[in-house]
Amino acid sequence: MRQRVITGFIFAIVVAGLYFPSLFLPDLILLFALPVGIIATYELIKAFKAGGFKPCVPLIIAGESIGLVIYVVSRFLAFDLSKVLAFFLLLILSFCLACVILVPVVRQDEFADASGEKGGVGNTFVDGTITAGIILYIAFPLFCLISCIGFAQNGWYYMLLGVVSSWMSDVFAYFAGVTLGKHKIVPHISPKKSWEGCIGGVLGCAVIVSVYSDLVIYGLDKPDIGIVGFTVLTFIFGMFLSVVSQLGDWLASVIKRRVGIKDYGNIFPGHGGMMDRFDSTFFTIPVGCLLALTISVFFR
Repeated sequence: MRQRVITGFIFAIVVAGLYFPSLFLPDLILLFALPVGIIATYELIKAFKAGGFKPCVPLIIAGESIGLVIYVVSRFLAFDLSKVLAFFLLLILSFCLACVILVPVVRQDEFADASGEKGGVGNTFVDGTITAGIILYIAFPLFCLISCIGFAQNGWYYMLLGVVSSWMSDVFAYFAGVTLGKHKIVPHISPKKSWEGCIGGVLGCAVIVSVYSDLVIYGLDKPDIGIVGFTVLTFIFGMFLSVVSQLGDWLASVIKRRVGIKDYGNIFPGHGGMMDRFDSTFFTIPVGCLLALTISVFFR
């Protein structure tokens, strides 16, 4: 526990040192996003290979580079957030669909089909799907992060919610689960998770998100729905942030159990790898971006 606390404290300092400068120079967020993306991608590829799968590394590198290229070009063209996200989603989804098709087309399976002849498409189709999944898993949330900070008005404050809310949800879920937890929610995935912890995480995260939004974001963006409407809206988003955070945690646990590993890495003693630290955050960042987009489109 002591090692876990010390590592968590150092980790928080490093994250703050990389993230907070982007408040003044938005493009510096790349110094945060690129290392996280590169290490998390490496850990995911390594994990799936440990489970006997063969994701296509060149396609993953190409797919995840799309977001960086779009960001740089869009900065020169002065796009707004909605245009950047729309262009990115159309391109990345088309590329991922191509990955699902290309991998089984180009590769030949090494197992025999039902007739006893080699050349089935079962394994390679799964590899293509995993390839596309890794690209979306990493590239989509990190592009939401850099584009929201780079193109949205006061986007940095929304992305602070996106990054931190998963950790807030974990804290409230942990204490609620320890003190009240009796009914297991997904024992086959995470034996210690309980319904009480899940609900505690949702409510605690929602309260913190709405209070932060009222004190910080409302004064900056001045949405035209009034403070009461804004509080209700951000409370709902806070619950949604916690729900997707927990879903992200469960998905990462499912992958680890499927491929037979305990942690994705060991770069954070007591915590695991980059994926172990950001598995939930990859799900909450897009929701923070969605909140910024909702305010800018409907309430400003």
